[in-house]
Amino acid sequence: EKRTRVRKLFQSIALLGPATCLYLLSTNPERASTAQILLGGAVGLQAFDAAGFGAATQEKAGERWAGLLYSLTSLPGVMVGSVSVSVTGRLLDQMADAEGNYGSGWALVFQSNAAICVVGALAFLFLYDSKKEFE
Repeated sequence: EKRTRVRKLFQSIALLGPATCLYLLSTNPERASTAQILLGGAVGLQAFDAAGFGAATQEKAGERWAGLLYSLTSLPGVMVGSVSVSVTGRLLDQMADAEGNYGSGWALVFQSNAAICVVGALAFLFLYDSKKEFE
């Protein structure tokens, strides 16, 4: 169905775009402006989520249940996101060198986030269809 293809396209951009930017950022670009563009791209491309996952819950549930479904499907991401802040800090502390430089730690953080984005994109591509499930 056309609607399913559109949702998958936009969600793919919302996840694979940032994954690409984060991976490139992990290679430690030589110029600060390159790093700024990549970080801005990683954040900005996530806006495509509004036409992907954001709209997908409304299509699945209809008006009555859309809010509840969006909340339930967002909850795991919020919980993992909350814990990951602490995990990232601990990881960076453990990987810091004697001078307190976090270079390799940040590379691992960016690569891990890129990998999570790729897994999410693949899951959405293979599992989502726009068929209404709840009335």
